[in-house]
Amino acid sequence: MCIFSTPKLFAGIRKLYPEEYQLLKHDEEILEFMLDNKCDLDTFVGNAKSCVYHGYEKAIRSLVTGEFSANDIYAKGQWMYPAGAFHGVEGEPC
Repeated sequence: MCIFSTPKLFAGIRKLYPEEYQLLKHDEEILEFMLDNKCDLDTFVGNAKSCVYHGYEKAIRSLVTGEFSANDIYAKGQWMYPAGAFHGVEGEPC
């Protein structure tokens, strides 16, 4: 949860990690300090569409649970750059 993330990335965090997102909002209230100096987190994210790619459920499950095996990190077949690689934070599918 980098403070330099975009609304689309925070929308993904809100979807995958709702409890942590709520804790981050709570931190803003307690600290009286917003991640964006113009608005609170909910306003910053607004109705942004999450850029989380759901085409590979096993990857989503690994993201949410933090569980993966050694076999999960090795490419099988032709390896391709991950979505968003080398395009900055607004890369595909964002």
